[in-house]
Amino acid sequence: MKYHIYILILFLIPLALFSQEAKEIKFVNNAIQSAKRENKILIIEFWAPSCGPCIKLKRDIFENDKNKEFLDKYFLIVKVSPADSLYESLFKYFNLVYQSSIIYYDETGNEIERTIGYDGEKDLYLDFLRDVAADKNLYKDVLEKYQKDTLNAMSNFLMARKLLFRYQFEEANKLFNKVLIYDSEDKLGLHAECRFRIAENESITTRKIDELQKYIKLYAKNDFIPKAYIYLIDDLKNKKDEINCLTTCEEAFAKYPENPDILNKYAWMICTFKIKKDYTKALDMVRKAIIINPNYANYYDTQAWLFFESGDREKAIQSMKKAIELYPHPVYKDELEKFMTH
Repeated sequence: MKYHIYILILFLIPLALFSQEAKEIKFVNNAIQSAKRENKILIIEFWAPSCGPCIKLKRDIFENDKNKEFLDKYFLIVKVSPADSLYESLFKYFNLVYQSSIIYYDETGNEIERTIGYDGEKDLYLDFLRDVAADKNLYKDVLEKYQKDTLNAMSNFLMARKLLFRYQFEEANKLFNKVLIYDSEDKLGLHAECRFRIAENESITTRKIDELQKYIKLYAKNDFIPKAYIYLIDDLKNKKDEINCLTTCEEAFAKYPENPDILNKYAWMICTFKIKKDYTKALDMVRKAIIINPNYANYYDTQAWLFFESGDREKAIQSMKKAIELYPHPVYKDELEKFMTH
């Protein structure tokens, strides 16, 4: 009898696995069919309430009113979160590692793109979406062009960017380096971005900031330097190097006094290190950041903490509520509770 039960169990295990996989396939096929009926590209959006990049991607892209008309015209978005019963099995089905993963399907049921993570470069992601909507510069097309001419600088650059969207940092860096070699005179004007991406990717994968430091010294000013400063400032903060951190903040502020991220970061470091004599200066900076970009929750969070540390609990609560309205992250909700109970 025991032998027969054992045989039955062995039979049922693959049957159960097949049944689970069938549910996943059915889910994907139903989503593809829904998109096909509407003549739209399917987006399967994996997200979680505790995932910072997920919430930022929603705020900047998928649930931003400014993008609604464009997204509604070209895309059908199907959201999958840990609250859904198929979340974990779909996560495995797509061989995902990160929560903030987005899968793109065309109407024929072929996966045409996927992105992993989101670093806040809104314009770059919107450009990517426009290309997907226009059926151009898709991963397979870029890969095909690259494979046909691996010595072409632009092909290497476009392929490297695609790899960035997939969190394949080391592979992307190899190609960015090739751009520097194959277009040594920078006729394409890509050196500044390539060098920044190489330095940024190294800091992400190794936690070393040496290349970012060199980058800031190499270029007087460009669009990538403010972000490089942010990395340096955060690294110094994590090392509890107050003097060098604040010195770097001041240097960044002197170069980019109108950059909202620099303004906010400097203000936050003043709050972090509790430089009380500079709280008024910090509040002025973060207010300016909010005026420049009133839709970024992190600025209101910084302002809330400065108010709280300055003893103005009511203003701290108001500012944190605004942060939560823009970005309902659990951390902000915990901080609001702290403000309300202290």
